[in-house]
Amino acid sequence: MSRPRRLQVFAVEPDTVQLSWGALTPGPLTVRAIAGVDGEVVAEQDIESDGAPGVALLAGLAPDTDHVVHVGEHRLAARTPAPPPGRELYRFMTLSDMHLGLAHFGLRNTMRERDIEELHTLRCTRAALAEGKAWGAQHLVLKGDLVNHGTSDEYDLLGKVLAEAGLPTEAIPGNHEVKPHREIDHDEAFTRLGLTVPDEGLHTVDFPGLRLALVDSTMDGVNTPRLDHVIPHLGEAIDRRPALVLLHHHLLRLPVSTYWPPGVPSPLAGRFLRSVAAASPNVVVASGHTHRHRMRRVGPVVVTENGSPKDYPGTWTGYVVHEGGLRQVTRRVARPDAIGWTEHSRRAALGVWGKWSPGTLDQRCFTIPWAV
Repeated sequence: MSRPRRLQVFAVEPDTVQLSWGALTPGPLTVRAIAGVDGEVVAEQDIESDGAPGVALLAGLAPDTDHVVHVGEHRLAARTPAPPPGRELYRFMTLSDMHLGLAHFGLRNTMRERDIEELHTLRCTRAALAEGKAWGAQHLVLKGDLVNHGTSDEYDLLGKVLAEAGLPTEAIPGNHEVKPHREIDHDEAFTRLGLTVPDEGLHTVDFPGLRLALVDSTMDGVNTPRLDHVIPHLGEAIDRRPALVLLHHHLLRLPVSTYWPPGVPSPLAGRFLRSVAAASPNVVVASGHTHRHRMRRVGPVVVTENGSPKDYPGTWTGYVVHEGGLRQVTRRVARPDAIGWTEHSRRAALGVWGKWSPGTLDQRCFTIPWAV
């Protein structure tokens, strides 16, 4: 068996491991998970590799356990996490940066598909929604850049995609919804689609065990974020509850952006995070915009960036609410005609994109117990 390309443990949950690869030797393979170095086989799956990129799910694993995963003759280590304390209360998924209507990717738009019936942006979004729903998502939250040019046709397409998914949906705009060349304002388009437009840039939604605070961080006609308009209202909105605060633009560590796209400068980001921390000791702040995967802590606040379904590695992110905490899992979109494109897009920026965007496993999948 030849050496596989980019074979890795991409996602972990208390009972599941997602493997992904760029290429495997064609032919039949057995994938199995063994608990401990010399333990018993706890999950096994026969796959037929066609040599193309793909994923495999191994389910029914024990939580908080070291596993050895065998893919043919190759071995990987995988540790399933412990779930947060208490009962599971709710599951939902998030997507951002779908860019419906976009036909290309890469520097100077060099990556483009030809002679296809469905653009990669559309089929990757559809696949992500179907896979998230199969995982058990009960709600969908969209974190901006849902469409690419702000045309009526793109919003019509978004409406069809959301109708197909059949999930209750919340959404906030990104910089692509407010570009000066747009055909339709996002608030009008959102209203037509039955999506709530944040009042004064902020609105809240309550799930069992968790409050969502959705922040519109956009400024009309420019790719410059704003947060000053919501900072005075965060205390009342979060109200000492466990919360997930969602916005489009990422929060920078420095006063200026050192990479594209521009984010929230650190002085403003710091004021925002201090207000969030004062509002509750149990808060996660999640953004999109960068199309990459990162996680860090700023004081008591967990700050995470989630990627896009349409470019490498091509993902959706799920959250599981427990009585005593929150769990994030980020999975690769598995549908063959989606992962084939996202694996190809790894080559963008002279191959740098494939190293920059995925982050590490513990930045994609993590558990946050609530402080008592």
